Amino acid sequence: MAKDTKITLVDNGPLLVDAPPAIRDHKGDVIETPEKAALCRCGASKRKPFCDGAHARNGFSSAPDHSNIRNSEIRYEGEVGGEAVTIAYTPVLCSHAAECQSRAHAVFQPGQQPWVNPSHGSIASILDVMAACPSGALRVAVGDQEPQHLTTGDVDIRVEKNGPYHVRNVALDAEFNGVGASRSKYVLCRCGLSKNKPFCDGTHHDARWKDDE
Repeated sequence: MAKDTKITLVDNGPLLVDAPPAIRDHKGDVIETPEKAALCRCGASKRKPFCDGAHARNGFSSAPDHSNIRNSEIRYEGEVGGEAVTIAYTPVLCSHAAECQSRAHAVFQPGQQPWVNPSHGSIASILDVMAACPSGALRVAVGDQEPQHLTTGDVDIRVEKNGPYHVRNVALDAEFNGVGASRSKYVLCRCGLSKNKPFCDGTHHDARWKDDE
């Protein structure tokens, strides 16, 4: 984790980032950021990704609604090159970044049953997906290990276009809800619609939320 860098939550308000790391847009360009940044999480700021007080005007509530979320671990088993491979998935943590489909389409095919088939890929392609998954929704076990995350050592916050904040190696002062959630990489809701606040649950995708709304 980055020393002195942390994210705290303002009730019914923004995300406060002390000693911000590089904050990048979806193209990877660094966004000029003050020494203490207030990031919008109500979805209504006119100066995204930063807060402009819109949460107070629109009655934003930061309270999660855990009454109907898919907070369970689903395991998909297979064999690759003679090795047993298990991919674990927690639906409520998934932000629909689609790194899995773009990097290993043969293994991850939404719409199919089962939608994950480890036997259709290589160990290298599966590990590549695990490292690229921004939310920690996917974990992998090879052999008799327990499923685990793969996380790079980068310290940054990336603003997904029309989507959440991708955070790596920044301490978050919040309770982590989600089976198998990672404290090293996670995604934070930016649209204000998630039922698992402060975390993204993919609702922006289903609601077709846009940055310019």
